[in-house]
Amino acid sequence: MPFKLDVRVRPIAPMGNLLAYANVTIGGCFKIDGFRICSGEKGLYVNMPSTQDNKGNWRDVCWPVTADFRRQLNEALIEGYGAAIENLQATLEATKGAAEKPSLTGALKENAGKVKSQPVKAAAAKDGPSR
Repeated sequence: MPFKLDVRVRPIAPMGNLLAYANVTIGGCFKIDGFRICSGEKGLYVNMPSTQDNKGNWRDVCWPVTADFRRQLNEALIEGYGAAIENLQATLEATKGAAEKPSLTGALKENAGKVKSQPVKAAAAKDGPSR
């Protein structure tokens, strides 16, 4: 039976084979933090949340009990990583476009320089009483 999984992935600048951290909320009622998405010779894989014991060994804190749930969890996390990377790329493209547009301050300064270089015209005399 498939579970509803809400996946949150936080990509990082790669550190060795580590690419991202993630958390998963299962069925809207149980949240697990500390998943790690890594790259290896065979592609992306998921490390379960783990803790270090007093001898320096790492032990998984939790793990899927069935192969079906392990597959569902891994697929959800890997897809979440792909979506997070796509969002980052879209944001990068959007900011590139914004950086190419001239800023209002820059446009005002440029226009001020053009105005200063233009000859000054005498103001036309007005007919009628002055205030």
